[in-house]
Order: sequence, then C-alpha cells, then structure tokens
Amino acid sequence: MFGRWLDGLRPGWARFVEGLQWAGLLVGGVVFTLLLVPVAPIGSHLWRVTSRLHDQFREEIGWPELVESVARVFASLPEEERARTGILTGNYGEGGALNLYGPQHGLPHAMSGTNSFWYRGYDARQPQTVVLVGFDLEEGQKLFESCAVAAQNVNRYLVVNEESKEHPDILLCRNLKKTWPEFWKSFRRFG
Repeated sequence: MFGRWLDGLRPGWARFVEGLQWAGLLVGGVVFTLLLVPVAPIGSHLWRVTSRLHDQFREEIGWPELVESVARVFASLPEEERARTGILTGNYGEGGALNLYGPQHGLPHAMSGTNSFWYRGYDARQPQTVVLVGFDLEEGQKLFESCAVAAQNVNRYLVVNEESKEHPDILLCRNLKKTWPEFWKSFRRFG
C-alpha cells in the first residue's frame, strides 16, 4: 500500500521519501547499537545512560578479577584440600564467569542454585571445602560449620555492581551442615 502511494508521487518526492526511510533506519540502527551493544567506554556519559536503562553490561564488569580472586583463594589451599574443594555461587552471573574464565586458572566447575543452573546439580565430589561467592558471611555461617572471609571482590574500573556492592566477600567455608542432596533440594533460587 505504501509502495503504491510512492508510485503516485513525482519521482523527486518518491526519492526524498525513500531517503527519509533509509535515514530513519540508519538512525534507529545507530541508537539501537549505542544503547544495547557494549560499545560505550566504561564511565562515559553513554555508559551511564545504558547502565540506567539496564544492568547487563555493568554486571559483567569485573568477571576476570572475580575469577582471579577465587583462584588465589583456591591456590592458597593445600593440594590435598584443593582436591575436595568446590565453588558455590549466589547467582548465575558469578557461576557463568567462573565457568568461563575458571578453567584457565585450574578451578573446578562452579555450582549455582539460580534458575536453570540448579538443574546442573552439585559437584559430584560433594566438596568438604567450598569457596563461596555471592553470599554474605552470615549466610555462609548458617550453611557451613566454619566460614570466613578469604578475599574481597573488586574490579579495576571501580564499577558498582551486584558483586562489588551487595556481596563483595569471597568466603572460604568448610563442612556443609546438611548433606549435599538435602542442601541442593532447598537451594533452588529464581532471579
């Protein structure tokens, strides 16, 4: 229908309207890219605008540093204890970061009870020592016989996100108070 309308216009007007359409598509594509693709430099005005619109990019800042901190805690353990140490995360972002960057640091596969991560289950070794990421010390102490802060999660850009603001502590905990199967049944989270 719109094409027929254009056919009825004089050729100059038709070209003008067609040019407006292409310009609109181009402007829309640029705006889409700037707001929804991580192209803005961290800390820039555009970065702050996109961070207010959604937190997807902000939450990924610091993943390599998080993994390096967990790797230092893991490496500080005696070799015998590392063989029975697992990693448990409070959300799927932390779990995903550790599973993405962790293998190059020799880390075991991370566990998380959030969303579909829960279906992957817990570490079959049923670890006695656990590096806990994304939990408060109080929560860790409720779950384990002993639990202490072993490191802090920070990022080199000082971007405030869930990991740096709400759960900055990386905990080292030992001896889960429940069996792993009992714990896992009650650990499922949605978010």
